[in-house]
Amino acid sequence: MLDDLVSSISSPDAQDIATGERTKFHRVLYLLLLVLFAWRLWAFTISPRLYRDRLEYLPYWIPYLGHAVPFFRNSSALFARAKKEFRHKLCALRIAGEDMVMVTTAAQIAAIDKDSPTFAFEPFIDLVYDEIATVSRESKPLLWRTPAEGYKSLFPSAKQMTAAHTGIHLLHKQLTQPDAMHRFMTNSLVHVNNTLQWDSFYNTSVLAATADVKVVSLECLCRDVIIDAQLTSFFGPRILEIEPDIRSFLKAWDSISWKVSYRLPSFLAKHATQLRDHLIEVLVKYYAFPAEERPGSVSFVNDVYDDYKQAGIPDRDIAGIVFTILWGLNSNVNAISYWMIAHLMNNPTVVNEIREEIAPMMRALDSSPTIDGTILADVSKDPLLNSCPIMNSTFNETLRFTATGSSFRETTRDTTMDGRRIPKGTKIIIPQRTQMMHSAAFGPDPETFDCYRFYRNKSLLRKVEFRGFGGGTTLCSGRVVGRHQVLAYLALLFWRYDLEVIGPDQEVLGVRGKGFPRLDEAKPSLGPGKPIDGDDQILRLTRRNV
Repeated sequence: MLDDLVSSISSPDAQDIATGERTKFHRVLYLLLLVLFAWRLWAFTISPRLYRDRLEYLPYWIPYLGHAVPFFRNSSALFARAKKEFRHKLCALRIAGEDMVMVTTAAQIAAIDKDSPTFAFEPFIDLVYDEIATVSRESKPLLWRTPAEGYKSLFPSAKQMTAAHTGIHLLHKQLTQPDAMHRFMTNSLVHVNNTLQWDSFYNTSVLAATADVKVVSLECLCRDVIIDAQLTSFFGPRILEIEPDIRSFLKAWDSISWKVSYRLPSFLAKHATQLRDHLIEVLVKYYAFPAEERPGSVSFVNDVYDDYKQAGIPDRDIAGIVFTILWGLNSNVNAISYWMIAHLMNNPTVVNEIREEIAPMMRALDSSPTIDGTILADVSKDPLLNSCPIMNSTFNETLRFTATGSSFRETTRDTTMDGRRIPKGTKIIIPQRTQMMHSAAFGPDPETFDCYRFYRNKSLLRKVEFRGFGGGTTLCSGRVVGRHQVLAYLALLFWRYDLEVIGPDQEVLGVRGKGFPRLDEAKPSLGPGKPIDGDDQILRLTRRNV
């Protein structure tokens, strides 16, 4: 009875207290929601109308975080949404407390490309040094030291360049000077030619084979042909002796490198950092050999090492910087080749037209008593770059249709654009895909792959929105070499072989085919995007009667 009495006395008070706590919680919750709605109304409706010279933000709900979640989940979708809502206006995004301004028009892009002192790329070179090359804290000042500050280059310039800029200049020289380009392509094309002989296909490309039929993975074929050709031509054979499977490590790194570039937490980027560190270590071992014991490299490989060594930069940091070149050298050429072949397999009429375009060149090669690298480079360059309009149109459409990369800048001073004030230190982003899918620039069907798009309208190449090779200070130095490499690879492949897609409901030599590979728009890239993990194109190859 005593318990019942106590319970009867205390229970109402406990209930009242619980009810009161719930009421307080609800009041606090309602107050927070009211504050949130008031802040959102002010930030995205009232303030933009009162302060028309300030940046206008794409609305978001969570202060500080802003657009961080959609940005890391699928930046292309976020950029497309911003483009749709803002149309021709500058659009500011908030990514985990940091502002990023997305440009949306050709005029804005042109203004940025013309004013490189204000819209600088150097901060993003620094980001690459930090996250990709993992340059030490001690070496960073040495890379940005000018001659006036004590930097003595082995390749002095009237422009008084830093070591970082000297390295970029040496690479540009390597990829644009005629003699240097020719030597590189001579070595590269002979490797492509040899690898595409019927009996020389890599076992890692071939899934099954008989005397007359090969079943290949397109992804592995492009990796094996392109990456090995690029590596041996740029670094010489020594690099493959150090790491024979370097192409597989590079391909794996390329597919998840964005985790490092976007600074994901270490536990989410562990595999990517392991791949990066292994590839840098390969280059450390490579440079441990004297130059005479690693023959066959292009001049850049030794020139940049010698200059950086002169500047006081240690081997580990030099290897890290050269790794960024090794990555860029292979990533885009490999991806463009893959997507161009994949889309051509859906267009047999275009394949036949391309075979007609390359026929004079290929017959000239076939009639040669021997085919070495010099003959391949000399005979193929002009026809492929200047006399194959449908093939080049397909190449350009591949660049346009598969782009998922972005160009970045950072403002070095307070500036204005379209009447909006942009503070110093603001990041500027030019998303390639958003521009490449712009119907006003590329016609009413930009989301359709059209091999003839650039054939019908050659002026599209001059569109500011077409950023297949970047633009302004980031215009790709290797655009001519890269195009020549891809077109030569495809010319040899389609001239020598008949290719058929093995679909998901088909099986050849015990190998089940797959559907058309899907572009992974969610993951950023250096340029052309990658297929979704697990997607590929399985091909049946037979020799053509030419």
